[in-house]
Amino acid sequence: MSIPASLRTTFENLSTQSDDSFDMIDAALAVSKLLKPSGKVEQACTKLTQLSARLKDTALHKTKVDALQKVMSQEEGFHGDEDAFDDLDHMNLFCVLENKCATALTLSLLYVHCAQKCGWSAYVLNFPGYCLIAIDEGNKRVIIDPFHGCVELDAYNLRQFLKVIGGAEAELHPQFYETISAKTVAMRHINAIKGHFLRCQQLEKALDILQTLTLLEPTSATFWRETGLLQARIGQTEAATHALKTSLKFTEDINVIRHTENILADLNKF
Repeated sequence: MSIPASLRTTFENLSTQSDDSFDMIDAALAVSKLLKPSGKVEQACTKLTQLSARLKDTALHKTKVDALQKVMSQEEGFHGDEDAFDDLDHMNLFCVLENKCATALTLSLLYVHCAQKCGWSAYVLNFPGYCLIAIDEGNKRVIIDPFHGCVELDAYNLRQFLKVIGGAEAELHPQFYETISAKTVAMRHINAIKGHFLRCQQLEKALDILQTLTLLEPTSATFWRETGLLQARIGQTEAATHALKTSLKFTEDINVIRHTENILADLNKF
């Protein structure tokens, strides 16, 4: 797997967008195209437009949350599978639109995109270890869980949910209700795909995903450094040296600089 020129251009163009106006669905479709070259972006966009139109029409007679539950969960059948959280197909939008099963993060990205296309205020929340979304319904904000049938969660449900994820001592904090930017959602989604390849020891594919991340954030010392370390691991010494040197341009952390310089010194021995 390598990045075709057309996708490189897409990622480079996306890198110029602001965090909040970032087109996360375009980024998700681009990385899905990288994973599945036979996928049809135009068909996926048409399906997403149709979903948004149905949502908007349904919300004329129901609340926004009820419309999401009816169209996305009941009629379309979008859902999560706790036994297949690391299935790559559940992170690929082409597969998700066809098979209707996805990770919590991918479902949240999809739901928020469709809701925003309806003109609604919808966001992904900064909830730890999981992905929830919020919809502004009148003068209140409703929190829902796309992974479990778009069920609405109140403070008690959230507290119990958090204890399942974080342990009996975990408590809700105000920052958990904060929204995250569209670009942050997209970057987390792509990072999750990279993590899948790393866990499967598919290092060259992980490198391709890292390349998309450096295209989206070309001044990220973290992504350049991670790229260099992975390249060094699989014996791409020259490329690793370039990536690590590039990472040094974008960090002022003395400890990181010192450690990276030590790695470069070791690479230069070979």
